[in-house]
Formats: sequence, structure tokens, C-alpha cells
Amino acid sequence: VFMNVGATIPTGALAERWKWSAFCVYGVFFSTLVYPVFGNWAWGGGWLSQLSNVGLGAGYVDFAGSGVVHAVGGWCALAGAIVLGPRIGKYNPDGSSNTIPGHNLVFAVVGSLVLAFGWFGFNPGSTLGASGNGNLRIGLIAVNTMVAGASGSVVAMISTWLTGARKPDLGMMCNGLLSGLVAITAPSGYASPLGATIIGAVAGFNVVFFAGLIEKVWKIDDPVGAVAVSYTHLTLPTILRV
Repeated sequence: VFMNVGATIPTGALAERWKWSAFCVYGVFFSTLVYPVFGNWAWGGGWLSQLSNVGLGAGYVDFAGSGVVHAVGGWCALAGAIVLGPRIGKYNPDGSSNTIPGHNLVFAVVGSLVLAFGWFGFNPGSTLGASGNGNLRIGLIAVNTMVAGASGSVVAMISTWLTGARKPDLGMMCNGLLSGLVAITAPSGYASPLGATIIGAVAGFNVVFFAGLIEKVWKIDDPVGAVAVSYTHLTLPTILRV
């Protein structure tokens, strides 16, 4: 299931621009090579999990997949978007970009809430138990997940409100929600609720900043902001515990 989440991230960044057959080929490549190899490095006793042996704190600690799942999927999405190029009409001859809004914000919000609900299986479920042997922290993980997503959404709303949009942006609020959830996925088992709130807030700001950077400066067309949502959390010290 985690592999499936990572593999489907590029479907948003490459929306409207790739064939079903290409997705199938990519899916085989991702599921048989990219995800298993990186997953083994982090979770299977590979070199990333051994970084503590060279003095890097506790090493690479990714409780539920911020890096293994979301960052890997985000980098694949970025690479695909660069290769495919923008949609027709996205950029003008002078390099300025045009907003191509979604056709149904109700569906977008419902989809975001479905993803947010699924995160309560993603993060708390990574304890692999709900009682005994320290697994009672599942409650703390659920709280961290909730507050990080909420703060990410609120900060994304404020960021767009105070900048160029001059009004709350519902789509960016959804991306802020998801970015906060992505950011807390790695440290959800170790952070306090206050720390989770701060992590989500920074991720909510980052997703607005990097979405603009990707679109207006790098000239990369990402229809749903999947790239910004999936890897802007890497600017936070959430994966390497020092």
C-alpha cells in the first residue's frame, strides 16, 4: 500500500499529459526497482539506517514514509514533469504563466479529505499495534497527524491571503493540509503535539513558496502541486534525528 501511494504521486504532476501505457511502464519500474531499493536502504537495514554509526545522531529515521514514500514519489513526479513539458496554454511566449483552475473544487476538497482520513492509517498504523510494547503511543501519533495537517492548511491559507492572491485559496489550503501531513509522517512517532504543529505550519508555508517557484521560476507545469506537496518537507529536520 505504501508503494502504491508513492507510485501514484506523479499522476497529479503529469495529469493530462501522459498515456496509460506510459503509466504502466513507469509503475513497473517504480514498484520493482525504485521503491524496494530505497525502502531497503531506510527500513531494511541498509546504509541510510546505519548513518548513526558515522556519528549522524540516530541516523535516517523515517517512521512512516516521508522520505521513502512521499519524497521518492515527488522526485519521480518532478522528473516526469520536466521530461513531458507544460500543458498547451500554460505558458505565454514571454514566459509568464497562466492559471488553469481545477474544474470541480468540491471533488478536490473531498479527495483531499479522503487522503487526510487515510493518513490515520498511514501514520498510527505504522506502529503495527495498538496496545502493549509501547504501541499505546498510537494516540499521540494520531494527534500529531491531525494538528500538523490542520496547521499546514491554515498557514497555507494565510500565506496566499497575504501575498499575490489577496484572498484565501481553497486549492492551496488543500495542498497545505497534505503538505503538513507529509511533513509529520517521518517524525510522527517522536514529535510532541506542539512540535507537530510547528512542523505542519512550516510545511504549509513551504508548499505555497515552492509551488510558485516551480511554476514561475523553474517553468515546470504541475497541475495539482504534487511536487511541492511531496518534497518541500525535506527543508525541515524531520527525517534525520540529531
